[in-house]
Amino acid sequence: MRSMWERARATEHARVRSDAAGTFLVGLALLAVGLVGVWRGPEVPTDLWWFVLTLAAMCAVMLGKARRPLLSLAAGTVVAALDAVLGGSMGVMVGLLDLLYSAALRVSAPALRRLRVGAAVIVAGSGAAAFAATGELRDSANVALLAFAVLGTPLWWGTSVRQQTEIAALASARARDLARIGQLREQEAVLAERARMAGDLHDALASHLSAVAIHSEAALAAPRPADAEQAARRDREALTAIRSASVAALREMRSMIDLLRTGDEARTSPARLGELAGLAAGFRGQGMELTVDVPSDLPELPAAVDQAAFRIVQEALANALKHGRPGPVDVLVALGEEMRIEVANPAGETAPAAGGGVGLLTMRERAEALGGSFRAGREDGRWLVCARIPLGAGT
Repeated sequence: MRSMWERARATEHARVRSDAAGTFLVGLALLAVGLVGVWRGPEVPTDLWWFVLTLAAMCAVMLGKARRPLLSLAAGTVVAALDAVLGGSMGVMVGLLDLLYSAALRVSAPALRRLRVGAAVIVAGSGAAAFAATGELRDSANVALLAFAVLGTPLWWGTSVRQQTEIAALASARARDLARIGQLREQEAVLAERARMAGDLHDALASHLSAVAIHSEAALAAPRPADAEQAARRDREALTAIRSASVAALREMRSMIDLLRTGDEARTSPARLGELAGLAAGFRGQGMELTVDVPSDLPELPAAVDQAAFRIVQEALANALKHGRPGPVDVLVALGEEMRIEVANPAGETAPAAGGGVGLLTMRERAEALGGSFRAGREDGRWLVCARIPLGAGT
């Protein structure tokens, strides 16, 4: 970035030097053909070296127009006044026009307004002075027009170029802002998708992996029966339960990996409340005393509500399996103006505190993302998960 700025600055300085040198050469050419006496009529002084000196002074002043445009304009005005006393030359006039243009292009907005006001005052004053001197309206108009051509034209030209430059800069800044907004939106979408994927992974795998951990721990911790046949049967039951949970977890993982590879969500069937029977059978197979109360004639629900309700029930049952004590677990899904989901189980000593744990967090996020509410905690010795979701959410 610094090197680009330095190159731009070097280019501007080179342009300033070339402008000064070009003005000096043009001024010399105009002096050679006798274009002097601008303010005194056709009278031409015999010694042209004075005009060469004023021309050189004007070109020297032009070298500072990029760094100090107002100071250069003031110095150039003094040189032009001295040149006018000698009779006036076109080379100095060209230099003064360039300084006026440069000032209009580079000074601050308040300074530019003051330059415009000063130019208007000079134009009006020159016309009034000419009328007071000659009494001729035509001559006064000619003088005013000449003053406007000298002062107003470079100011107008510089202002126009300045406005176009500012418009281009604003358009470039707007394009950068839009690009930045696009990047922020893309990052936000990526973060939201990561959060959704994390929730889905947790919901899909936590219950199965918890079952594997519980059954393996129980098989390792229980005393081994003396009867070899009874021991083999118990080991087989534990291994069967572990295999069932592992296969289910592997199936869920393959489904999500397939989705991530293809990006085609239509290839995966999102879990719905209609699949609660299969979910309940899986938990019963892991030894849970489960009762499910769901309306037999479930209406067609918005996909977001249907999937969120299933995942909340799934996670609540996984928490009950992992943290709860043995005993009856009740699942209730009721429909009215909103869907009410309740999962109650005997609270264990390791039951997570309300507001803590990844499972509770994902359940709360699913409910509140659809405009619903969520709470979880101990009530009368049982751990109760309660979620309410508006039926019109997600439509």
